[in-house]
Amino acid sequence: MRVYADSSFIVRLVTSEPESPAAVNEYRRLRRPRLFYLPLHALEVENAIYHRAFHARRAVPSRERAGVTRERDAALSRLSHLRTQAALLDVTLDMDAALDQAQGLSRSHSERLGARAIDLLHVSCALLLKSELFLSFDGRQLELARITGMQVAEISK
Repeated sequence: MRVYADSSFIVRLVTSEPESPAAVNEYRRLRRPRLFYLPLHALEVENAIYHRAFHARRAVPSRERAGVTRERDAALSRLSHLRTQAALLDVTLDMDAALDQAQGLSRSHSERLGARAIDLLHVSCALLLKSELFLSFDGRQLELARITGMQVAEISK
């Protein structure tokens, strides 16, 4: 099965956020499918890890900041492991085509669904990659994927 996960799902696979157990459980329930991993994912996922560390450092006393660094490094290590094990399948696609398709999705669905540009782009990428299943925690993004004909996983939190 061709499976596309948005960046927030992948972030939850590699970090320890409240919804991480649900992401891991769903990934295991699906028998650990290979997930498409675009340069868009690489930027968003890695930036989310660094962004999370930035905010965590600001919220804890200096004596606890080493723990933030350990968590960041552990998440980056898990991400690297998933890539090395080919659980994340490095792919590229024509981003101009993805942007064109995202604009079409915007015209057709954004006013009704309230989809953000990044949601439109992820669904467009999934469509161009002929994905059959779409994984996300974002209800609007899931609805957009469903409307376009993909199956979506209902992830219990």
